[in-house]
Amino acid sequence: MRRTLLPLAALALVLVTGGCSIEINDGAASGPGDTTVPSDSPVTDQPFGDGSSEHDNVSPPAGPPGKVPALTCDQVAEAELGSTKVRYNNYPDPIPLSEGRWAGEDGVVVALQPPCAIGDLTGDGAADAVRAVMLDGGGTGKFWGVVLWRNVKGAPAYVGTVDIGDRTPIEEITIGAGQAQVVYLTRPDDASMVELVIKRTGTYRLIDGKLEEIGYVDEPHS
Repeated sequence: MRRTLLPLAALALVLVTGGCSIEINDGAASGPGDTTVPSDSPVTDQPFGDGSSEHDNVSPPAGPPGKVPALTCDQVAEAELGSTKVRYNNYPDPIPLSEGRWAGEDGVVVALQPPCAIGDLTGDGAADAVRAVMLDGGGTGKFWGVVLWRNVKGAPAYVGTVDIGDRTPIEEITIGAGQAQVVYLTRPDDASMVELVIKRTGTYRLIDGKLEEIGYVDEPHS
């Protein structure tokens, strides 16, 4: 009898100990894929006009890590001008482009122009897009500008437009070393609108979420 009681007592002790262990850990274990976020996690800033930040551009789960498809000039021809945060030409809603063109009920026509460049301006390793745009109000004015779309997981997100001027055709856009260079024709302040005697190369950089000119070089144009 004594040999039977000892194993039973030992088994009872193990069960009691095991029961205490389960009770102590109840609710502390996490299932597969669960992530615990510390309450003091830093808040990500949102420097871009679309309300997002550079940290939003994360590569999709499928495919090589860190690889985001580059934007294309044809792709932005079907994108939007303007966002919920930054308006284009004071229009309350984003303008949907179709084949690079939009026509408003007021007679205004907005059309993308051929000069276009693809490259990383946001510093996140994904290639963004900068393309020329012209707004025609129906009169003599033809207002040129350059549009920046940032690359969000391979899709264009409008950042903003830089006005170049009235009847100042853009000839070329290039991107390199985190900067965009825009070559366009312009005139002295006291010249007539037809006197496009200056070929200007402006250099632009993304500063605080906006594309801004940081300098330019002029040369004669005839």
